[in-house]
Amino acid sequence: MLKVAIVYHMWPHYRRAVMEALDRSDRIEYVFLGSGQSLDGVLHVDPATVKRFRRAPFKLFRQFLWQPEAIKFAATERLDAIIFLGNPNFLSTWIAAWIARRRRISVLFWEHGWRRPEAPAKSKLRLIFFGLADRVLVYAPRAKRLGSAAGYPEDRIDVVYNSLDYPASNRFYDLISRGELADVQPNSLFTQRDNPIIICTARLTMACRFDLLFEAVKILRARGVRCNVLLVGDGPMMQPLKDMATERMLPVYFYGPCYDEHVLSQLLYRSTVTVSPGKVGLTAMHSLMYGTPVITHDNNDEQMPEVEAIQEGVTGARYKQNDPESLANAISNWIERDIDRDQVRAYCRNEIVARWNPEVQAEIIERSISRAVSHG
Repeated sequence: MLKVAIVYHMWPHYRRAVMEALDRSDRIEYVFLGSGQSLDGVLHVDPATVKRFRRAPFKLFRQFLWQPEAIKFAATERLDAIIFLGNPNFLSTWIAAWIARRRRISVLFWEHGWRRPEAPAKSKLRLIFFGLADRVLVYAPRAKRLGSAAGYPEDRIDVVYNSLDYPASNRFYDLISRGELADVQPNSLFTQRDNPIIICTARLTMACRFDLLFEAVKILRARGVRCNVLLVGDGPMMQPLKDMATERMLPVYFYGPCYDEHVLSQLLYRSTVTVSPGKVGLTAMHSLMYGTPVITHDNNDEQMPEVEAIQEGVTGARYKQNDPESLANAISNWIERDIDRDQVRAYCRNEIVARWNPEVQAEIIERSISRAVSHG
């Protein structure tokens, strides 16, 4: 059995499912390194989630990170491979990866990878850093294409996608679809209960561009198209957005923060479409798991990898960035035209089943490790 370490500075709670999927392997014994501490409001996964967890505290110096336990682990442990979060600002990773290579331990980097064409200096630095790895694991096919175009060997880039807790969401989905879970009805939050619901579960920040959503809804109402808006989350834009909705007399309900999947599953399932006017990441995964299509902007250079789960007219739509008229049109196409909701729900969930779930991730990562080790 291979022994492999995966080094994160902290394991966010939404990584729990993929950690568990990896930990179930009967071919690889994984050791997970992480701080065990939350960071910037993101909860750390419970270390007891996996069989082998090693605490590895870190220090931040502005945008740079230092994690001495990662270096010690690479220098002393008997390992077949080690996977690092591939962030060049993690200074300790440069040293730990170099040491691992000297010890003939296969090195893999797990990262977003290339999200847009980069300036020459930044591109060269990334190539030098990624050159420390035998293989690079990226979130989506576009990152692989960009990496190859930047000069990194295409055959050393593996697409591992991203995921949330699909098994848990599947349990909630089955309960809702069978009518056994019906205590949360988002239409009851609005005066006009028959209107389609536009939802977004996200932190309310300026980058989310909910002002564009409000502009689009105003345009739709001027056309006679009715809809309700449900925002689930908190953040610094909460009050400005409330003021904007009141001023424009828009049917917006601010649900506030919610981390209860029992509630979130029903809010998403019973909404018509998710709209994330700014970039979209795991919000897309969350929505598609419950069969709700996603709309976001069309500028790939300012998007997250998960946007590639959106297939035009099938699992959602892309609108022209910063154009409220285009956004209004995209929303209208989903809430006005005659759509087979069951079919759309199936398309959305099939996209998750095929690529964006923890079991698929774990299988691809395991194959990547095997390639790296056999090559070494």
